[in-house]
Amino acid sequence: MVATVAEYIEGFEGLTRERLEELRELVLRILPDAVEGVAYGIAGFKVGGKPVVYLGGFAKHVSVYPITQLPPALDAAVAPYRSGKGTAKFPNTEPLPRDLIEDLVRFMADRAAGA
Repeated sequence: MVATVAEYIEGFEGLTRERLEELRELVLRILPDAVEGVAYGIAGFKVGGKPVVYLGGFAKHVSVYPITQLPPALDAAVAPYRSGKGTAKFPNTEPLPRDLIEDLVRFMADRAAGA
């Protein structure tokens, strides 16, 4: 069992590892006060003790959680990547939609803060 986000990411190879590292940097740039941890077997980021975003790595994709209760425009933008109720799944065969992921992280941070 991994104890840190760094260990979690190191458990992957190739493109999945690169993409998780890229997503981690993106999250920490947007949420510089985030505390990293591993929860539910995936990488998690909390601000003020409240969970904001989780990142999951898989052989053929990376995922961002929880993608729920989004405003209509953001929900429409994430729709092509939606996999199940609360998951955005980004295939390793396509470029990461960085702007969309940044918008998701900002929204989830505002939601966690009660804004």
